Amino acid sequence: MSAKRICRDALMTAAALLMFMIENLFPPLLAFAPGAKIGLSNVVTLITLVLIGVPDAFTVLVARCVIGSLVTGNPFAVVYSLPAGLISLGLQTVLYMTVFPRISLMAISLFGAIAHNIAQLAVATFIAGVNMFMLLPLMLAASVIAGLAVGFIAWLAVRLLPKSAYSGS
Repeated sequence: MSAKRICRDALMTAAALLMFMIENLFPPLLAFAPGAKIGLSNVVTLITLVLIGVPDAFTVLVARCVIGSLVTGNPFAVVYSLPAGLISLGLQTVLYMTVFPRISLMAISLFGAIAHNIAQLAVATFIAGVNMFMLLPLMLAASVIAGLAVGFIAWLAVRLLPKSAYSGS
C-alpha cells in the first residue's frame, strides 16, 4: 500500500469520524425509532466506494467503526456497527458493481441502510437471546429516511468534487 493511498484513506476515515462524532452530539433525529441515526459517516464510505474504490471503502469503514467505538468510550459498539457496516457495504458494492447506473446512488444507499438495520437487529437478537425483529417496521422506516438522505448527499458530493480532490493528481 502506497503512502499516498494510506494518507487518502486516513483523510477519508478522519472525515467519516468527524461526521460520526458530530452526529453523536445530537439526540436521535427519528423519534419513532429510538437510537436510530441518519448515519452521516456512511456518506464518506459511499463516496469512497464510488470515487476511490472497494478496498479503500472497506478500510475506511473498518477504521471508522473501530476508532469510533473507542473514541465514544463504548468499545462494545463495534460488535453491532462492524458486522452491520460490512454487510451493508458488501451489498452496496455488489449493487454498484453490477447495476449502477441503472439504479441510482440513492437506491444503492437505501438498500445498504436496510441491510444495515436488519444486520444490527440480527446481532442484537443473537446477543440478547430475544427476538428483536419486532422493531423491524420502525427500523425499515428509519432506513428509508437515512438511506435516501445519505444517498442524496453522496450523489451530490460525487457530482461536485473535483477529480483532484480524490485522485491524488
